[in-house]
Amino acid sequence: MLINISKFTRHLASLVACLVLIAMLTPIAAPSIALASEVTRKSNEPQGKTVVVPDGTELTAITTEEISSKTAAENDPVEFKVDEDVVVDGKVVIAKGATVKGTISESERAGRMGRSGKLNVRVESTTSVDNQKIKLRAAKNGKGGDKTGSVIALSLLVSPLFLLKHGKEAKVKAGTKIKVYTDEKKEVVIK
Repeated sequence: MLINISKFTRHLASLVACLVLIAMLTPIAAPSIALASEVTRKSNEPQGKTVVVPDGTELTAITTEEISSKTAAENDPVEFKVDEDVVVDGKVVIAKGATVKGTISESERAGRMGRSGKLNVRVESTTSVDNQKIKLRAAKNGKGGDKTGSVIALSLLVSPLFLLKHGKEAKVKAGTKIKVYTDEKKEVVIK
């Protein structure tokens, strides 16, 4: 049996080259496979704890600028900030400083006969720590009370001279704190 040495050497050289190439590529491929399995494992893990924010959860909003019946118009947007972290089950669900959005629902300038200005603001929503919109309301039980009638009657009884006076504008100063409440139950994911 005759073996052609030159053919054998070429085949051996090709085999060695393939083995060297495989050895060089193995360390590069192994981390990629490990990284892929890490990503798969992380996507199967829960992303955070879910906390339920109950309907009627109280929070304090603070005005960021003065609101006046002299300058405000109906349907103007109004912004407040959350004054303190809102905590449910030991977890922050609404962060301090989150924006509270609202609108002017009624605005009347002051007038003659001592008529004071009117200013009503409707709070609408804020944002949870996982960037979900949470609806808000101004009354704990979902119903607001109107005390306008009793205020006008009190003015008539106290001073009959109010007919000659110009009323004062309704104002809400910057930094005024108001209590608002969540108007829905919301699941918030805490990371």
